[in-house]
Amino acid sequence: MGSEHLDGPHPDLSPGSPDLDLLAVALKGLQETPALGEPRFTPAARLGFAHPAMDGGMLVHSDLNPANLIMTPGGLRIVDWAWATKAAPWVELALLVQWLIGSGHTPEQAEDWLAQFSTWTATDREVLDDFASRNASKWSAKSRQSTEGWVHDLAAWAGEWAAHRTAATVRDLE
Repeated sequence: MGSEHLDGPHPDLSPGSPDLDLLAVALKGLQETPALGEPRFTPAARLGFAHPAMDGGMLVHSDLNPANLIMTPGGLRIVDWAWATKAAPWVELALLVQWLIGSGHTPEQAEDWLAQFSTWTATDREVLDDFASRNASKWSAKSRQSTEGWVHDLAAWAGEWAAHRTAATVRDLE
């Protein structure tokens, strides 16, 4: 573990922002990075829920909120690895959905942006539905116990995504 001081702004993750291209480059590199050694966190320990498809051997930051991303002359850097997890790489992308929604994307826009990653498109729809539902339930429960604005924001954004996934599944069944 090392540390380095980085100066730079946080990226703009809103729809159409050029910073999304830099995020994609950073994510593509991260998606190919195996987790070395024993993980500090498993998906269940980090997220409070589990699904067998979440298990994997890749390094997952698991908290890619804009404050943990810094724009530098060398590109976008990911900081604050306190929640590093060993998991399937799609888990990182599923956790990013709420932050994309919080940055102005609709759930559909967020999923469309994530479709550039093969780990996203290869993930079974039912697995993503389950993840979205459990993540929304987790943040909803946390928001009932907290007065922190960011907790309520995450509950709203995760809930938006879960509602979108449920509505899409219902449309597909009709």
